[in-house]
Amino acid sequence: MIGWPNSLRKFVHQFPKWIMLLIGFWMFSNAHAENIDFSNEYNQIYQIRSVSNDAEAKSSIGSGFQVSASGLIITNYHVVSDFISEPDSYALEYADQHGNKGSLTLLDFDIVNDLALLQHPNPRPEFFELAGGTPERGVLSYALGNPGDWGMVMVPGPTNGFVEHSYRKLLLFSGSLNSGMSGGPSLNANKRVVGVNVATAGSQLSFLVPVEHVSLLVENPRELKPAEFDEEVTRQLKAWQRPRLQQLIEEPWDLIDFHGRSVASEFRYDFQCWGGSNDDDDERKVNRSYRQCSSGDDIYVNRVLNTSQVEYFFAHRTTETLNPMQFALYQGMGMGADNNSSYKYSTNYVCESSFLSPDDASDVDYTRMVSCIRAYKKFPGLYDSMVMILSQIGPEIVKSHITIAGAEKDQIMALNRKFAEAVQ
Repeated sequence: MIGWPNSLRKFVHQFPKWIMLLIGFWMFSNAHAENIDFSNEYNQIYQIRSVSNDAEAKSSIGSGFQVSASGLIITNYHVVSDFISEPDSYALEYADQHGNKGSLTLLDFDIVNDLALLQHPNPRPEFFELAGGTPERGVLSYALGNPGDWGMVMVPGPTNGFVEHSYRKLLLFSGSLNSGMSGGPSLNANKRVVGVNVATAGSQLSFLVPVEHVSLLVENPRELKPAEFDEEVTRQLKAWQRPRLQQLIEEPWDLIDFHGRSVASEFRYDFQCWGGSNDDDDERKVNRSYRQCSSGDDIYVNRVLNTSQVEYFFAHRTTETLNPMQFALYQGMGMGADNNSSYKYSTNYVCESSFLSPDDASDVDYTRMVSCIRAYKKFPGLYDSMVMILSQIGPEIVKSHITIAGAEKDQIMALNRKFAEAVQ
């Protein structure tokens, strides 16, 4: 065996190990990428466009890819959401790598998993085959798409298994998926689709929709009519929320101590809690600390509406320099929704306020509760809810708040009741 020269061996031993690891990973990634010829796959990616009928110009772009000889195309739901929300105001078009353009027909969508199925009028003979399952953790995948309308690119990176704090199944991908790559395929070394590009969480952290959801959409194609879009969105949101929230209603919640009071911690694996205080502020008038918790999932409906969040927080306050009257006025009862919506899609909130009588054995001086609800206009039977509970215990004030977005009324009432009982 031929050994390394002594001078080179000495140089390598002096090199920091982490630099060697980076070089090794770079060489490994490039060797694998260079050994696979993706030139033909580049040419098979479509740009998917939502076009404004009034402006006669594209309003948004994404990527898409053909998955059958009959011309079925997969992209993200959010790429075509303008058309789904307002089919009379937008149209769908494709542009291929040879300069061809044309209209597309929307067949179906999966709003929860951010997928849409389109029909190409003149299919190419080539199409992408779907992999039989999701890749093992650490296996390289190759994401294709057209970022920013600048041209087709490939982003290689390892897949890292499923995201931990998510009720949905999303693959964690170590690669930069830029705007415009949404809806493009992520391929394995055999050039089969393992996922669909969907989002980025940082310069080198992105997500993929697993191929199993693509298979479900492709195996049973149907053609929804524009008049059915809102009804189908409603059906899918209810089907997603029902089991997800029912589990929260039925199962016990983990409780932790928060300034001598038991409060809810993470409801479930898909929730995360964070906290903080102003202890480092030497000029503070009020001592504040809080715990804020939220679900790891929300559903994008359109530019002005996202839904399905559950968020709750607890705040504890004591006065440092204020007198009792100033302290009481300082608290206020402000609260806001944790999801975006416009009056076009939701009514205004209707609120009720009441004072709750403390139990004889309780140390609570008073408790005030404010509950608010608003209805979705286009998606009947779905509502947003906010509940705020403010209790004074001697010189302390405890503030509790829960918001629920895009749920049915019976589940909202049950969750709010359980939350209020846990606080009391």
